Amino acid sequence: MRFNTRAAFVFTLMVLIGCDYKPRNQGMVLYEKECQSCHMENGQGLGKLIPPVANSDYVVNHREDLACLIRNGIEGEIIVNGQNYSGAMDGNSQLTEIEINNLVHYILVDLNQQKDPYQISEVRAQLERCK
Repeated sequence: MRFNTRAAFVFTLMVLIGCDYKPRNQGMVLYEKECQSCHMENGQGLGKLIPPVANSDYVVNHREDLACLIRNGIEGEIIVNGQNYSGAMDGNSQLTEIEINNLVHYILVDLNQQKDPYQISEVRAQLERCK
């Protein structure tokens, strides 16, 4: 009986260590999967072709549009850190509200050193406006 209790404890501990529910960490995984191929590993963008999402005045100044931008994409000219970018970014309609929240949280807090994390209520309100 003592062995089963220890084994159950060790198994539970391993599962809990392996599960990381922090928005930052989930956002980082989503960034790597959904964004990194274009915006590059550290969010620095690709020269004059693809804008940066790290240390980006556009990201910081358009916080209220980020959920819609991720869901629906963007087309046309934008200015990021004084550089003009023209083109299109496909949206990702498959991401859930929570995934978008975690992705934007990572982009704002980790890639742009913002102090105020994104709230799920902001995501819901933004997505409702941009339907």
